[in-house]
Amino acid sequence: MYYKVVTIVLWLFLPLTIVSMVEAQDFALHTDAHPWPEADAKKETDKLVSALGNKVNLEVFGPDDRDALANWVKAHIDSGGSTLILTGITPSSIYPKGNTEPDGSILEAFLDAGNTIFNTGEYTFYTAEGPEETNETQGLHNIIDVPNAFVWHVKGDDGWKEEPVVMRPTEDGRKYTPSIKEYGTSYPLHIEDYEGTSWQLEIALAENTDEDLRVDPAMIINQETGGRLGVFVQAYVGDVPNPDVSFGDLISEFILNYYVPKVLTAVEPDSKLALTWGQIKSNR
Repeated sequence: MYYKVVTIVLWLFLPLTIVSMVEAQDFALHTDAHPWPEADAKKETDKLVSALGNKVNLEVFGPDDRDALANWVKAHIDSGGSTLILTGITPSSIYPKGNTEPDGSILEAFLDAGNTIFNTGEYTFYTAEGPEETNETQGLHNIIDVPNAFVWHVKGDDGWKEEPVVMRPTEDGRKYTPSIKEYGTSYPLHIEDYEGTSWQLEIALAENTDEDLRVDPAMIINQETGGRLGVFVQAYVGDVPNPDVSFGDLISEFILNYYVPKVLTAVEPDSKLALTWGQIKSNR
């Protein structure tokens, strides 16, 4: 089952007033979560829907709605301003299992067109539905076209460790995500991996500088395509049973306090005010 939160825009013409307006950019949330326990995942995705539902155009896709999600992604490839939120599973309908389409997958085309992908939970793009760990580290390499990018605990292709990486809030983290606090994660971005590529760090909400710079939550941007990749509490519950932070709160706070006003919002001097409200329509 999936349902759609429809954003309706009403224009009011107000003379001599300058206001900001939120463009009708689209968001999709896929709720097939891993490795979060089912009850915990539902609590967090419910938080996301509640926080975002009357602020953006949001469609929610359940674990079995993989084909519908693929249709959404294909329909939004050329939008250049849409956002896909994954909760640990990379559906095979948008990136075939086992890296059988290493170049030109629907998901890669979506990102390369200047859209955004957020992920929480599992190692980025590592696991398909099942959950089957068929993509492994190659999934991230193929989708972002950076062969030396890894999100293990420590830098390198064999960087898994049992101990979580302690992430400490940055100034931006405290500013844009008020619920953030020090916590342990498993799969942070290593910013050195992106040196000499078209990707660079746009914003880090928490970091660890004990060795190389590791960030999570954070968002990187491709300077050539405008595509963005955000990671939010990529914690494996076997190593971090309770990260003690809410990915639902962090993602929604980031979207509403930074991503919409700083990335998606256009400011126009034409005396226009956009009013939005949500109407939930279920499709069964």
